[in-house]
Amino acid sequence: MLQAIEAEISPDGRVTLLEPLHLSRTVRAVVTILAPLNEPLSQQGGGAALLRILDSPAFAAAPPGDPVVMEREIAANRSAWGD
Repeated sequence: MLQAIEAEISPDGRVTLLEPLHLSRTVRAVVTILAPLNEPLSQQGGGAALLRILDSPAFAAAPPGDPVVMEREIAANRSAWGD
């Protein structure tokens, strides 16, 4: 079972969970480091960054994708895990 729990990690590596967590046994975990809390949103990306890309001359000049090729790539990605 996968479960996501928000936490903060201090510079010395101390992990503080931001919500209660009750476990019946020891479990493994994967830690994903996100953008720093004090970093301005403009540097994190998000909607504003996406809009800048969509408004860029490079994006406007890009040729449209071939729908047959796109469908083939989507189908290949769906079966890439072999399950």
